[in-house]
Order: sequence, then structure tokens, then C-alpha cells
Amino acid sequence: MNKTKLAICMKDLEYQTRFVNCFMNHYKNQYELHVFSQLEQLKAATPLEYAVIITGEYTTEEMTNFVERGEIILYLSEWCTEGPDEIWDNYIRMEKYQEVYKIAEVIERLAADRMPKQYEIAENGYEMIGVYSLSQEAFQIPFAALLGKLYGEQEKVLLLDLQNYSGLREDDEKSMGLEDLLSVVMTGNYSRSRLLECIRHEADWDYVYPVQNNQCLAEGNRETYEDLIKLLVKELGYQKIIINFGAIFLGQLDMMEQCRQVYLLGKQETGASWREEAFSRELAHMERTALLQKIKRIEIPVYSVRETSWRVLMEKWNWGTLAEGLRSSITKEGLDGPAM
Repeated sequence: MNKTKLAICMKDLEYQTRFVNCFMNHYKNQYELHVFSQLEQLKAATPLEYAVIITGEYTTEEMTNFVERGEIILYLSEWCTEGPDEIWDNYIRMEKYQEVYKIAEVIERLAADRMPKQYEIAENGYEMIGVYSLSQEAFQIPFAALLGKLYGEQEKVLLLDLQNYSGLREDDEKSMGLEDLLSVVMTGNYSRSRLLECIRHEADWDYVYPVQNNQCLAEGNRETYEDLIKLLVKELGYQKIIINFGAIFLGQLDMMEQCRQVYLLGKQETGASWREEAFSRELAHMERTALLQKIKRIEIPVYSVRETSWRVLMEKWNWGTLAEGLRSSITKEGLDGPAM
């Protein structure tokens, strides 16, 4: 795989060393990071050789030469800010004392259109995992997030949220999201940087920012969502797509049938609800045996109702028997190989 070349040159050498060690520990398969001890050495490098130049402590005047020759600069600053601050189109400031994956998210977006083509994945070179519920809908997002975290330990994972009012959206000011990606699919007009604007990176997994207008979910169908998934796999290299299903859309059962597994969340110790039984009866009546065989019922722990945040609940599950069972299942999947 070709790697994206980055350069780093900072006056704070202690921070630079820690950043390089941490960054390469997590992203060595994606990036090639070149370290410079002096700005003059970097000036002597071939113009535009590096997708992004990471720097700090140097003045704007000292960086003018790089800006004028078209370099993309990420300036890691001491002072706090809520997010990346764009000074020029190709000169971005952000706080340096934060989780490295947040900095990596900005680097990936800045470098998107200068990255070498890395992913040549066949149409069937990825797997879909479904999450659905007819009695415990509120727990779909923390469960899907837990799956993302567990699969993300070994593969590149994306969560696609198709559940109305799921609660996944946390940043009301974020303007780009699923609506924009659906528009991209219909028009075919996009760049990798635009795709990345619609995606949030967690530590081990990514998710598409959910719709701001939930009525937009009704406009999608199986073909639209599958085209979207294929686009993101092709451009960004995802290997596992976790789909959080919600209100029914045209072709949803066909899409579920293409998943390796569909996790159906239910109540603990009460058996299947009347809605789950109705769902199973309809699948049997439609002779969807393949889908019935892929459904795995998961009982939600009774203590879960006390939690008010999907993140808190996901982390709590991660240290319990629920995650332990899922890890065993995921390990077995790896031994069995891809589903046919």
C-alpha cells in the first residue's frame, strides 16, 4: 500500500518526539512521517512533496514561504480552540494538547485530495453487519458503537446510521452528514475531502454524521444506500460496514439478507416480544430462510436503562460479559473467513 507522506518540524522538540511516537504507533500503515529539526531543511525539500506539513511555534511570517508555494500547513498551537481554525485556505491552526486521533482526523481531511490511491477493493471486498430491534430501539446506537469498537481493533470500520432519532448526533452545529452523501451518490460530484467532512472518527471506528432532518431517511432505498457504501469503501477503504437499521425502507430486507449477521436486540429474560414474533412470522411467510439464519438475538442487560449516554453505556458494556461474548464471536468469524 502506498503511504501518504507528511512532514513535521516544530520548535518544541519534546512534544514533537512524543507526537511522532504516538502518531506512528497508530497510523504507520497509512502515513510516512518525515521529521525535520530545522525549518531551513524543510524549505530545501521539493515543493509539494508532502501532503501536509505539521508545525508549531513558528510565526506566520516564517511560514509564509510555504503557504505561497501551495503547501498545506497544520499549525499545532498552545492556545485552546473549539476546533480547527482556518487562517488561509491551506493554513490551519488547532490545539496540540488533545487526543492524537482528533489531530489525525484533521490531517486526513487536509491530505485527502493529495493521498495516493490506496484502495482497490472488489465489489464484494467488504462485509456488512446489521443492528435492529423491535423492542429495545434505544439501545441500538450503543450496541452498534460497541461493535464498531470491537471490529475496529482489527479492521477499518464505518457505522452507517439509518435509524430515525437514534441519538447518535451530538454536534448540532455539524452541517455535513448523511444528507450530503446521499446527494453525492445522486450527482456523482465529490472529492475525498468532501466525503471526509461527513464522517466522524472515533478512536477505533468511524461513523457518518446522521441526518439533521430525519424525514430524509424515507427518501433512501436499498440501491441508494448500497451505492453509498460502495463509494465509501472504494474511496476510503472500509472493510466492515455496520448498519443501524430503523424505520423500514424499500429493499431493507434484501439489504439485511446481504449482511453477514443481523443482531436483533431484545429484553433480557422475557423471551421474544410480540413484535419480534410478528417479524419472524413475516420472514417465514416470505420464505426468507437465509435472513432468518443470519439473525442473532442479543439480550440487553437490565442495568442498561440507568444510563443516559450512549457513550457511557457502550464503555460499560465493553468491560462486561456482552463484549466478551461478541469478541468470541468476532474471533470465530476471523477463523471461519468471509461469509459467502
